[in-house]
Amino acid sequence: MTESPTISPSTDRPSNTILPTVSVVVPTFGRPESLARCLAALAAQTLPRDAFEVIVCDDGGPVPAAPTVEPFAERMTVRVVRRSRSGPAAARNEGARQALGQYLAFTDDDCVPSPHWLELLVERMRRHRGYMIGGSIVNLLHDDPYATATQQIMSCVYDYYSRSTEGHRFFSTTNLAVPTNRFWLLDGFSERFPRAAGEDYDLCARWEEAGFQNEYAPEVEVGHAHGHTLASFWRQHYGYGRALFRVREGMARRRGRSGIQLESPGFYRQILTYPLRHSEHGRAVRNAALVLLAQIATVFGGLREWLVPGGSWTAPARTSEHRSPHAPSVTH
Repeated sequence: MTESPTISPSTDRPSNTILPTVSVVVPTFGRPESLARCLAALAAQTLPRDAFEVIVCDDGGPVPAAPTVEPFAERMTVRVVRRSRSGPAAARNEGARQALGQYLAFTDDDCVPSPHWLELLVERMRRHRGYMIGGSIVNLLHDDPYATATQQIMSCVYDYYSRSTEGHRFFSTTNLAVPTNRFWLLDGFSERFPRAAGEDYDLCARWEEAGFQNEYAPEVEVGHAHGHTLASFWRQHYGYGRALFRVREGMARRRGRSGIQLESPGFYRQILTYPLRHSEHGRAVRNAALVLLAQIATVFGGLREWLVPGGSWTAPARTSEHRSPHAPSVTH
């Protein structure tokens, strides 16, 4: 159950205050130091303070997020929503339900947005009205080989989709923004993805299926500091494989197809060779080996879902409980 916000914007601004342009939603679970670093970066944004708000959704972490958030209340409009643990997709939806902005911007508690992140993002959103905007992601843990390999996979995927003739694109919730009304027109993130994988890919797929457009904005930059051990690296990409299988299955079902459609062989070849072309001297082989390991883990995750069928992970039914009370109606 959602609790009352710990910090409420209604306590420090009059009722006639203009609503914020953009609402930043940050899900969090038990990472107070990372969250504090993320909030410090948001408090240092060049976008005027009254033009944005931050909603932190505490997904039932072992340590409440409110004490970490409270010191930032004097520097920006920020509030906390705490709920029972339901996964990042549900946490993002809960944060978005509390949002008052015309646009929703998503990032994570282990991220450090650049100072101009929101200013450049709003500029893009105004230039491309109605679009989904995906920004660039930069690995901040240069000495972590697992973080480096994960980043290279992401960079390769972004590069591949940006050149795709079909226009299909995938953006991570590490750095993603959408108009609030269109987000709720699609009922937000599918909460049938209980782990941190797949919900962003699924939203991107449904966004395109609805006929909405998207744009990659490389100047809109967010740093990412997610470290790994060998075991956690394997688990992460194994989880990606499970989730991506369900996303592809949902895409096929909505299009009336049997079976799932994979990318062309060139896509996978590009992922495997990307580290050889984009690594620092002496690290190319190591990075390529880890990218290969990640792809093996992804395949095993997909096989697991194929051999052990689970519940449907497609978009949730259209019900009022997913819609934000602040979301305006949309006309086409």
